[in-house]
Amino acid sequence: MQFYLKLAWRNIFRNRRRTFLTGLIIGIGLAAMIFVDAYIVGMKDGMISSATSSFLGHAQIHREGFQDSQDADLTIARTDQLVEQLRNDPHVEAFSERTLSYGTISAPADIASVVIYGIEPQSEKALSKVDESIVEGSYLGQNEGALIGQDLARRLEAQVGDRIVITVSQAASGELSQTLFRVHGIFRMHIKEIDSAAVFVPLSAAQSMLGIGQGIHEIAVRFDRTQYASEQGQRFSSDYSRFGNVAETWQQLVPQIKYVLDMTNISIAITVILVFAMIMFGIINTMFMALYERTFEFGVLRAVGTRPARLRNLIVFEAASLAVYAAALGMILGAAVTLISSFTGLDLTGVEFAGTTFTSRIYPVFNLRQFTLYPLLVFGFTCLVSLYPAGHASKMSVAGALQRAL
Repeated sequence: MQFYLKLAWRNIFRNRRRTFLTGLIIGIGLAAMIFVDAYIVGMKDGMISSATSSFLGHAQIHREGFQDSQDADLTIARTDQLVEQLRNDPHVEAFSERTLSYGTISAPADIASVVIYGIEPQSEKALSKVDESIVEGSYLGQNEGALIGQDLARRLEAQVGDRIVITVSQAASGELSQTLFRVHGIFRMHIKEIDSAAVFVPLSAAQSMLGIGQGIHEIAVRFDRTQYASEQGQRFSSDYSRFGNVAETWQQLVPQIKYVLDMTNISIAITVILVFAMIMFGIINTMFMALYERTFEFGVLRAVGTRPARLRNLIVFEAASLAVYAAALGMILGAAVTLISSFTGLDLTGVEFAGTTFTSRIYPVFNLRQFTLYPLLVFGFTCLVSLYPAGHASKMSVAGALQRAL
């Protein structure tokens, strides 16, 4: 074994230029796999973060049927017990109570249909990025003001301090309720639906407008780990889907994101197939060129008694040595390119994809798979492909090989 390794390593560098070019081709392919994988992982994390950290949360609790009808009467049952349970749950990092209703907003310049969210200002800070998205004015006080999106403010020609009137239909009677607010702040979350058609008011004010007392329509939850929703989502749903309420994780609330994340694995697989096709042609071409140049040498080896199996082993070991050299080169290139791009990232802010709007730059993410699985796959596939030229070499005619050199 050791003899074959030394001989194979020496043989691949007998033609340094060809070995370097072949190794570079394979290495670039491996680097491409590392780079693409790192960005796909970063994109997946970015999509989940954009969808969950902006406003959605990792999970939500509603009254059964509320998601379909948006009926203001369907407030969460036994809120106090659920809130106490959430406070004692070690996996729940933060949660926020909300109301949700449709209505209109009126300003001197225009009127618009909007979604009115009643939020508890302090708890909302710990869960969403509403407070971080303020571009003019300030965040909500406990019992004052309203926040409107930048696109909505532009349409209404409203500024901080202006008066607006919000009109909603009360839950029990269906009668219209109008409340005067002052614009406390203008936000921009880079989510078109929210920036153009959402209004945030204090929870107590929203409850009063809707006539639902202390009732709420939604509890948004953030876990201590994003992965908890994927790993223990069913457990969370079963624990909190009680009293006629329904608990759902973000995968159930926005299933299109989960479908897209599953599709990214196909993208990685396609990249791997293309790279392996490139490796296959590169290895076969290199090995057959080496066979052509060393035909007389192989003929002499066969003539002095070298068995075909040993000759075949030598070719495979040479391919394995080339794969090790190429894998090392590819990992260095892949790490360098990915590291350089991690300083700038990819600016997809405001781009909508699969129902999710990216709210920040996408940065590549390193993981162990990129520097273990992919190099091992390259090594194994290179050895596998080399069996074809190795088999051809082991079956060559000794007389024909010796005559070729004459």
